[in-house]
Amino acid sequence: MGISPLGVTFSVPYEIAAVRPLRQTTSAERDEALRAAHYNTELIPQELIYVDLSTDSGVSSISTNQLAVLTGANFAEPGMGLAAEGSRAFARLAGAVKSIFGFPFVIPVPQGRAAERIWAKLNVKPGSVVPGNMLFPSTRIHLEMNGASVIDVISDAAHDLKSEESFKGNLDLEKLRAATATHGAGKVGCIYVELGVNGCGGQPVSLANLKAVRAIAAAEKIPVFLDACRILENSFFIKEREAGYQNRTIREIVAETCAQADGCTMSALKDLLVPSGGLIMTRDEAAYRKAAMQCFLDGAQLSGGAMELLTAALEDIFAAESYISHRVGQVDYLWRRLNGGLPLVHPAGGHGVFIDVKVFLPHLKSENFPAEALAAFIYQIAGIRLTKGAPPAPSQSARGIELLRLAVPARKYLRGHLNDVAEALLYAHANRNDIRGFRRVEAPGRGKYDPAHFIPL
Repeated sequence: MGISPLGVTFSVPYEIAAVRPLRQTTSAERDEALRAAHYNTELIPQELIYVDLSTDSGVSSISTNQLAVLTGANFAEPGMGLAAEGSRAFARLAGAVKSIFGFPFVIPVPQGRAAERIWAKLNVKPGSVVPGNMLFPSTRIHLEMNGASVIDVISDAAHDLKSEESFKGNLDLEKLRAATATHGAGKVGCIYVELGVNGCGGQPVSLANLKAVRAIAAAEKIPVFLDACRILENSFFIKEREAGYQNRTIREIVAETCAQADGCTMSALKDLLVPSGGLIMTRDEAAYRKAAMQCFLDGAQLSGGAMELLTAALEDIFAAESYISHRVGQVDYLWRRLNGGLPLVHPAGGHGVFIDVKVFLPHLKSENFPAEALAAFIYQIAGIRLTKGAPPAPSQSARGIELLRLAVPARKYLRGHLNDVAEALLYAHANRNDIRGFRRVEAPGRGKYDPAHFIPL
C-alpha cells in the first residue's frame, strides 16, 4: 500500500471470492509421493502439491465476471461450424480482439499449439528459412515440421544470464540482415518474433527493435509474425523500461506492438487468463479464410462457451492496468526475495523466476539431471512443485545452459505462498551439497517422449 495526494494506492487489484483448501502433507507422505512418481515432480498428483510453480499456462484463477459467463445461458451456445458469422460468441470475441490488437481477421482455436500448427502449415514452405529470437520449442517444431530451417538471431545478451540488459529478447539486427543477405529474401519465408522470450527468462522485446525488424522485413517483402502469448508482460516492460512509453497505456502499447506485424499466433492460456483457447490474427483476408477452413477440417475450433470466457477475460484485463502491474509485480517480488542468495537469470522476467542450475549445483554433472534433482529436493522439504519447463534452445544447449523455472500463475497465490517458496529455495541452496543427482531408468512400454523416470544416485 502507498499513500499519495490522491489517497491510498491499492496493493492488490482483486479480492478472493473462492478458495480451494490445501492439505498439509507430511515428510513421509512426500517421500512416498516422490517414489511413486519415480522422482519426477511432473508426475505427482495435484492433491499432494502445496504451491505449484510448474507452469502458469491455463491455471490462473478466474474472475467473478468469468464465473458469471460460465453459469450463464450463453455458455451453452454452440461453436462456429462453417458459418462463423452465425455465432454470437464469435462475433463478441472478434470485436474485442479487433479493438484491442488491431488485426482485422481473427480465428479462435483451442490452444496456442493449434494456432502454430495451422499457421505454419499455411505460411511455411519446404526449404525456407525462418529467422527468430530463441523461439518456443512448439513454435520451432511446427516450423521445422513444415520444412523450414529456423535461424536464431537473438541478441548475444540473451545468453548472458547475469546481464542487466533491459531487452534481452531483442533480435540482433546485424544477424538478421546477414540471414536475409545469405539466403535471399525469396528463401526467407517469414520472421518470427516471440514476445517475453521464455527461453531466456521471460525477457522482453523493445518496440524500437520490433520497428527496426519490421523495416528490414518490409524492404525485402518478408512477413513478420508474432508469438504474442506474453504480449501483456512484454508491453508492461516497454512501459517501464523503454524511453518515450512511460505515459502510454498498456493497451496503446499492445496495439502499437501488433501494428508492426502481419500476423500473430497466441496461446490465451498465459496472459489472457483462460483454461483453454488460442488465437490466429492476420491482416490477410485470403490467409484468414484458408486458416478458418483448416481449423474446421482439423477439428480445431473453439467452443462457444470458451469464446465467451475469453471475451470476459479480455474485458477484465483491459478494464484497468492494475492487473498486469500486480501480476508482474508478484514475479518481481519473488525474484527480489531470492536475488543475492541464489544464482538467477537477470533481470527479473514477467512470468517466472529462472534459476541457473549449473551454478546452484556445481557438484552435479549435466548427466546427473541436476534440475530434476533440485525440483525433487524442493518438493520433499516443502511440497512445492517446480519443473524445468520447456526444453532449452539449441544455442543454450550448446553453451551448457540449464535453467529451472518458477512459473507464477496469475491471481492464484498470496505473498505468504511466495515467501514459503523463497524460504524453501534458500534452505535448499544452503544445503545444496546434500542434493544427489539422478539416473534415468527405462521402463518397458514407455516411449522416449513420455515423462522420464529417475532413481537417486
